[in-house]
Amino acid sequence: MPAVREFVDFWLTNSVHADEQMVGRRGREDILKLADRFAVAANCQGFTKQQIEAEIGDIYAYIRARIDSENVHETARLRLDGQ
Repeated sequence: MPAVREFVDFWLTNSVHADEQMVGRRGREDILKLADRFAVAANCQGFTKQQIEAEIGDIYAYIRARIDSENVHETARLRLDGQ
């Protein structure tokens, strides 16, 4: 079974993308849906919500911060590409 951090990194890399790939900035409801899917996936891997939160803190806040970070990187990439 993978460690909590490995699972978190894998899931976020494969499931959380910049808002530019979506239709506008995602709101609280969309982030809560992602957090719910994340919790279900973690549970299927044998991790509890408490284990995940011990590793990353509040799941919602962590996903929101990850999306914000992805947005910054995507904006910079688009600027470099001249878009």
